Amino acid sequence: MTVEEVALTVSNRPGSLQKVARVLAEGKFNVAALSLSSLGQRSYVRLVVADTQRALWLLRKAGYKVDAYDLVVVHVEDRSGSFLKVLELLARHRVNILSASILVTREGQKVLVGLAVNNPARARQLLSRSGFLSGGTEGLLSNKDLVTGAVTGVSTESVGFFL
Repeated sequence: MTVEEVALTVSNRPGSLQKVARVLAEGKFNVAALSLSSLGQRSYVRLVVADTQRALWLLRKAGYKVDAYDLVVVHVEDRSGSFLKVLELLARHRVNILSASILVTREGQKVLVGLAVNNPARARQLLSRSGFLSGGTEGLLSNKDLVTGAVTGVSTESVGFFL
């Protein structure tokens, strides 16, 4: 199983995110992770939902241009500087990060972070060798698990980490 992210662009004006939320609410979606950023006239929305394919279909049906990306799930210590080590490793090996999402879950005392990158296979190889890749969680965790909290032994409390 992998964790996937839904990505779309909307106009940067009042009500744009509300329209996306309405499509998802009417489709009975719960959102496990959300990020929104704006630049000029555009806003960029990234979501983790239980059923990526159905979300893509519904959003496309509503007129949105939408894509999905596999996330590389890493675990970092819940302390200052821990995520910086992941960023330094990927930068040193020229792996570009397209997005990052704190997933609303923990693996023991480590925070899980989903990364969309330009070269997932290379990123997984580098992160695995360095002990950052959450191989066990990537193998067990799916979008649905994040939304429902269905993974045994994994808390669904909100988390934070420091750059």
